[in-house]
Amino acid sequence: MLTGNLLVLNKYGRKPDSPKEMQGDRTYLFVSEDLKKWEYLHPFYESSRDWTAQSEDDMCPSFLPLAVGPDGGSFSGKHLMLFISHNKGCQYYTGTYENDHFYPEKHGRMTWVDNGYFAPEALVDDKGRQVMWAWIFDDRPDSLKARTGWTGTYGLPRSLWLGKEGNLCMAPVKELAMLRLNEKTKIGLVVKAGAELNLDEMGSELMELEITIDPGTATRAGVKVSYSPDGREQTALFYDRTEKQLKCDATKSSLTIGRRNIESAPFELKPGEPLVLRVFVDRSLVEVYANDRQAIARAVYPTLGGTGIRIFSEGGDIKVISIKAWEIMPSNSY
Repeated sequence: MLTGNLLVLNKYGRKPDSPKEMQGDRTYLFVSEDLKKWEYLHPFYESSRDWTAQSEDDMCPSFLPLAVGPDGGSFSGKHLMLFISHNKGCQYYTGTYENDHFYPEKHGRMTWVDNGYFAPEALVDDKGRQVMWAWIFDDRPDSLKARTGWTGTYGLPRSLWLGKEGNLCMAPVKELAMLRLNEKTKIGLVVKAGAELNLDEMGSELMELEITIDPGTATRAGVKVSYSPDGREQTALFYDRTEKQLKCDATKSSLTIGRRNIESAPFELKPGEPLVLRVFVDRSLVEVYANDRQAIARAVYPTLGGTGIRIFSEGGDIKVISIKAWEIMPSNSY
C-alpha cells in the first residue's frame, strides 16, 4: 500500500529550514499479510526539486506497469506513478521499479496553469492497457450545484503507454468510438495565414473531431469550437510552434463563469510531422489530444448555444489534409 504525504508535509516539510527528506512530494510503502495489520517499510521514492517544488505533495498515488502500445500487449519494463499535488494538480513519473523501490526517470504534468485536472484513478485491464481517469473541477456557483444535485466530472478515459522514445503517450480509449454518429468528412482544404475556415455545418453540442493538418510554416494552427454565431464565445485549441506548446485558450469560452485562462502543455512537432488533433466537446467539457503525445482537458461554460467550428492559422498557410466530425451520444442521463 502506498500512502501520500500531504499531512506529513504539512507538519514537517513546509518551513524553509525543514529537513530535505520531508520537503516536496513523497509516498510511503506499507505491507500487510491480512490487510488489517500494516507494517511500514520505507519511502517509496526520492523526491527531487529538479522536477517538483518544495510546496508540492503527492496524493492519490496510482502505481502501475506501462504497456508498449495503446492496446496493451507486452510490458514495457517501466512503471508509471500518477498523482496530484494539491496546488498544481495531476502529474506523473515514469521509471524503474525494483526491490520495493521506485526510481523515477522522467516527470511530466497533466495540468499546468492551475490544478483544474485533478485526482487521477487508473487500472490495468485484461488487455494489459493502463487506463486512467481524472477529476475535472466544477466552477459553477454553489447555488447551481445545489440545484442540479451534482458537482465535478471525470475526464475521458485515457489509454497510457510508453512511447518508443521513452515518453508517456496518451490517447482516448478506442471504445469511445462506439458513441459516434453521423460522420462528416472534408479533405484537401487550405487555410490562409490570418484566416479562419468556417465549418459550422460540421458542429454539434456533443462532438468528436479528428483533424490532420500540414502546418507548413504557420506559427499557430488549430481549431475553435463552441463558436457562437456572433463569435463572442469560442474555445481555441491549437499548436504554438514558437512556444512549442499545445494550448487551450478559454479566455472567451463563456460570458459568465469558468476559468478564463490559457492552458499550455509542452508539445513539439517533429520535422515534417503533421499535426493530428482529436477534439471532444461535451457541453461544458473540452478535451484535445495531439499526436498521441499530449492532451489538455478543461471545463468551459458556454451560454450562447454555439456549436460552430473554425479552423485557423497564423504566421503561414496550412493544409487541412482531412477533418472528420461525429456527433457523439450521451453516455449518462445528465
